[in-house]
Amino acid sequence: MINSQRKTILRGLAYPLQISNGSLKLSEDLDCIRDAIFTVLEVRPGELVMRQQFGCPDFVFDAVQHPQAVLSRIKVALEEQIPDVEFEVTGNVEESGVFNVRIEWSIDEIPQPPISLNLRN
Repeated sequence: MINSQRKTILRGLAYPLQISNGSLKLSEDLDCIRDAIFTVLEVRPGELVMRQQFGCPDFVFDAVQHPQAVLSRIKVALEEQIPDVEFEVTGNVEESGVFNVRIEWSIDEIPQPPISLNLRN
């Protein structure tokens, strides 16, 4: 967890994986958490051999038909896999069939920039 005095520093591999100055690029603090959110959203359960339950289901075929179920599953996946972060997941389906998802997140009740993504059939 990151506290208000910034004593705790989180570090992890940047997502997506990148090379910087001959080494794997790292992200820190809030960027590390934001990278973790994208990792959860883009990894499907079963893709990581050592963490079979990690990730979020693929919603390509049920996004338009069951939007509230999809939003709920995204929120549960994030809450289970990224501790100490509060999430609010909302979304709507456009007439074109694009499913817009907005993820608002906060740490220690301090809101962070939201993440928006589009699910398409």
